[in-house]
Amino acid sequence: MKIREALNKGSNILKESEIEYFKEDALELLSVILDTDKINIILNGEELLDSDKEEQYFNWIERRSKKEPLKYIIGYAEFFGLVLKVKNGVLIPRVDTETLVEEVIAIEKEKKNILDMCCGSGAIGIALAKNIKNVTVTLADISKIAEEVTKENIDRLDIENAKFIHSNLFENIETNRFDVIVSNPPYIRTDVIETLMEDVKDYEPHLALDGGEDGLYFYDKITKEAIRHLCEGGYLCYEIGYDQGNEVRKLMENSGFKDVRIVKDLAGNDRVAIGHL
Repeated sequence: MKIREALNKGSNILKESEIEYFKEDALELLSVILDTDKINIILNGEELLDSDKEEQYFNWIERRSKKEPLKYIIGYAEFFGLVLKVKNGVLIPRVDTETLVEEVIAIEKEKKNILDMCCGSGAIGIALAKNIKNVTVTLADISKIAEEVTKENIDRLDIENAKFIHSNLFENIETNRFDVIVSNPPYIRTDVIETLMEDVKDYEPHLALDGGEDGLYFYDKITKEAIRHLCEGGYLCYEIGYDQGNEVRKLMENSGFKDVRIVKDLAGNDRVAIGHL
């Protein structure tokens, strides 16, 4: 089968499965398999596709047609200029979360020690370790898959100033000297999860999504415990849901955090809550 024929067939299969960006997804899957730029696929469409690569391509197309996230299929996601391994069991990093990283980098306080709580793939903590000078970043998560993926990302990207600790929130966190604690905790209300897109609700880990009945369970827990682990003037920084700004602000203020502010993402939605002791 020619490359162009395979691409068209793959696109049609995804279109019939109601994949929103069926052309783009079909092209990206093929570009990864052929290890070439997308433009080269278009320019060389008359070339024959090797049988083994053709088989792999349509296997991937079938998986995507069943709404499996594209990033899980190809095995990586880009975040803050980094290419991170992802797999089923860790949340796929989103561009919205880059707003949180930007806000932490912009904190004027000296940042020697940072804790990334509920780190998932390690995206936030690794991006901070890569972009802040003279910092040590501790990444923590309860998930064994998160541990595997984060450690691999740290090794692959040669991040020498980051380490992972397996911990149920602060259970195994010994130091109380963090300058910044950052977290993108589970914050979707339990009753909302079943209304999410199939790509999310059927494949991404509910452990990383479910924030309890009101979506605030982990914000409440982390905020109260963070006080014992932050140094004087230390910052607590969260990713939040678009409708959670006021509630998270109140939780933080009630626990003694000052100058709490809500930052919007590029789409104009509330995305980050940040305050200090």
